[in-house]
Amino acid sequence: MIDPSVLANDIVSNVVTLALPGGLWALLFLLAWEQPFFAERIGFGRRTFWLLLPGALLASLTILPLGPISSDWLAVSFAGGVFPLIVACLAFERLQPGGPRSLGLFLLTVGATAAALLVLVLPVSDPVGGRLSGLFGVPPGVGLDLAILLAASAIAVVVFAVTSGARATSGARFGSVVALFLGVLVLTFAAAITLPGVGIAENFPIYLAPPIGAGLIAVAIAPRVFPGEEGLALPAAYAAGTFGVLVGADVLHQPPLYGSGPAGIYAIGGAGVLDLVYLSGLIALGTAYAAHRLLERPLRPVRAEAAPGTPAPSARLAQAFREGVFGRIDVSLRESALAGREAADRARLLLGAPPAPSDRPWAGLPIPGWVVSDEANLAAMARTGSMDGREGYRGWATARWLVQIGRDLGRRRFASIGARALAFGIDLLVVVLPAVAVWTALVLTIPGGIGAVAASLLFNVAAFGFIAIAFLYFVLAEAIAGTTLGKALLGLEVRDRRLGPPGLEGALLRNVSALPLLSVLGIGLPIAILFLLKSGSAVALSIAGFAIPSGLFAFVSVLVFVLGGVGVLGMLGVLCIALTGERQRLGDVMAGTWVVRRLSPTGAPPNAPPAAVRSG
Repeated sequence: MIDPSVLANDIVSNVVTLALPGGLWALLFLLAWEQPFFAERIGFGRRTFWLLLPGALLASLTILPLGPISSDWLAVSFAGGVFPLIVACLAFERLQPGGPRSLGLFLLTVGATAAALLVLVLPVSDPVGGRLSGLFGVPPGVGLDLAILLAASAIAVVVFAVTSGARATSGARFGSVVALFLGVLVLTFAAAITLPGVGIAENFPIYLAPPIGAGLIAVAIAPRVFPGEEGLALPAAYAAGTFGVLVGADVLHQPPLYGSGPAGIYAIGGAGVLDLVYLSGLIALGTAYAAHRLLERPLRPVRAEAAPGTPAPSARLAQAFREGVFGRIDVSLRESALAGREAADRARLLLGAPPAPSDRPWAGLPIPGWVVSDEANLAAMARTGSMDGREGYRGWATARWLVQIGRDLGRRRFASIGARALAFGIDLLVVVLPAVAVWTALVLTIPGGIGAVAASLLFNVAAFGFIAIAFLYFVLAEAIAGTTLGKALLGLEVRDRRLGPPGLEGALLRNVSALPLLSVLGIGLPIAILFLLKSGSAVALSIAGFAIPSGLFAFVSVLVFVLGGVGVLGMLGVLCIALTGERQRLGDVMAGTWVVRRLSPTGAPPNAPPAAVRSG
């Protein structure tokens, strides 16, 4: 007999589970594109959107093995663990004047809290929960929850006592986020359940309560904690929700999993975009945003230095066209003049040319003299102003030529498709060759046939670990040095739109588009090696009297499939580079990065022929 209440709960749970990610992604999109300055200044601009949506989806197969525990392995998922935690760290940095130093202190607090509470849930600490159960007359499981609550409360008191001596604003902000984090932690720990051999789960609708509560409380205390900057309640809620679930569920409920069933890999955030480490911060953020708007609080900018950079010349040009269509000719002329000036500035930046006089931005660039004259005429039109539509179109057309000329000049600095492909091939060899040696050694040393090796925990750890390590090679090399080994050999660098290093977030974002290709290699190549070395000597095919062993046939078949997948994905990247004006692949477009040729030690720009176009 079907219980109607259970059936209704299951239906609602499934609908919410399926609809929740889409709704939260829509919120992120609207926040980043409809309120770009506010979103950027609280840490949820367009880069964050790309990292949490397509980035997390592309990273679904990427897990980083951390180490063995008992007969199992502990790992962390990039999609459901690493990416949301990085966003939470970036969000926390927006809250505190101390920046990285405050973030370090916060992470130290989170780590110390996790370590202290983990002692309570280890098997050797079972008597703690039992004694508390006897003392307060509650069931044994509740005794452990009570121990966690008391310990978390003690930590909150210590943190408050330490931070209260600091400057009032920073101390209150730090203590409030820690208190929210501990609240989410306690509620999540009480609601989560451990399923040996499966993982950690929370039932609907209980898992919604901690992040929703964090979002509402963050908005309620915002006027006192963030006076004049109430919008900071949003990143505070996200950071608390993400780290609270990480510790309350994935850390404190881990110990009973290990050694309780068949050997396997337990990944923090292993459910990807459906994991609560990923979703809880977004739920807290969405709740805080909804409450903030319901209270009609302004989306006040919070930090000027966090404002997004100036738009690209092409974006200025599009804005000038829109203003002209709506009859705002004087505004259109000003935007057109800005587009022409910014095109010169960008070309000068890319070519390494010295600064130009303020009234002649194109001076000194390898261009015909009429370009300088046309820009001067456009600037004069913008200063004078006009309501004549013909003047507006003429100004826009002149700016369009200037933007095109600037793009053609700057393009000489961008790396060619051939150079980028060769550099990527060198980098693939750097990460693939050691992995092939490891996979070969494992296949030769693990006893049993194909099935036994394929089911081996070490073999799977090595396969999935390759994807994560190869990805980290690209990310860390570009974040730290601005280049990889392959790019450095060919004189190429990865730069942001100010020609500075891409930073960790930029390096992460531009390399997520390479994850499908790395996944094909990480899964396909070890399988090919497995077939080659473990298939035996049976004949699979005979062609013109030549017997082809089954192992070799299977190896070649899988290898062709792998190379075909790599080729298709590589061609998509090449096509994207060829179709974009700044030679960007998908990751570059999302991260706002360029791959450029390194300038000579003297700073001399690449030679560029005079532009051959003329405005009408």
